[in-house]
Amino acid sequence: MRWKILIALLSFALLISNAQGQIYKVKKLKGDAQVRHGAKENWQKLTSGDTLRPDDTVILWKDAYIEIETGNSIFKSNGGIILNISDLRRLSKEELLLQLAFEEMRNIPDVKSERQSAKSTGIYGSEISKKEPKIKEAQNLTHFWVGGVKALFENGFYETASIRAKNLMFKFSELKDDLDLKILVATSLEKIGLYGEAIAEYRKIISGSNDENLNSKLERKISELKSKIASNGDKH
Repeated sequence: MRWKILIALLSFALLISNAQGQIYKVKKLKGDAQVRHGAKENWQKLTSGDTLRPDDTVILWKDAYIEIETGNSIFKSNGGIILNISDLRRLSKEELLLQLAFEEMRNIPDVKSERQSAKSTGIYGSEISKKEPKIKEAQNLTHFWVGGVKALFENGFYETASIRAKNLMFKFSELKDDLDLKILVATSLEKIGLYGEAIAEYRKIISGSNDENLNSKLERKISELKSKIASNGDKH
């Protein structure tokens, strides 16, 4: 099992390295936002016109608004989000499936038991510096991460939205059964055209749900996707 995880990690590292040279620009910014460069603990004020790199993380406080130039498109979002700039990229279906497989392996019991507990009061569990009182005062930033995932989805970054959603459910215990994130993953896969994988995610939701109305809707969705697979001659 460990060698499979190592292969997935190395493959993912290659995917990330391919995007490291890309530069992003803050085209428009209203309100309060901060950026953390790379693995540094300190956060700096973000302003309109700043450039960002894939290893940067941005936190956009409520009542703020941002537009980031990503090359071929403009990422737009209201405040209340934390965003890894590396997520502003498109992946091939093969790359996406590789990373999703990695996230699934991380949830295997013998692997999951080895992880360090992530505290949602920090940024993915990292300690918050005393120099950033505003971030330190935020009692729970989990909803900011969820907001970032939803912003990715709304901007059409379905691949990284699905990966990040699964990652959040793995990292934060309070999100492990989050219905909205589970549906976002399934819907993202559906929009990308990975109908078989979307069906599998919808079935997982049904198996853990007692909501008859929801289950009925998802069963109809599964039937629709099966019809699409049949019409495309796709074997799943």
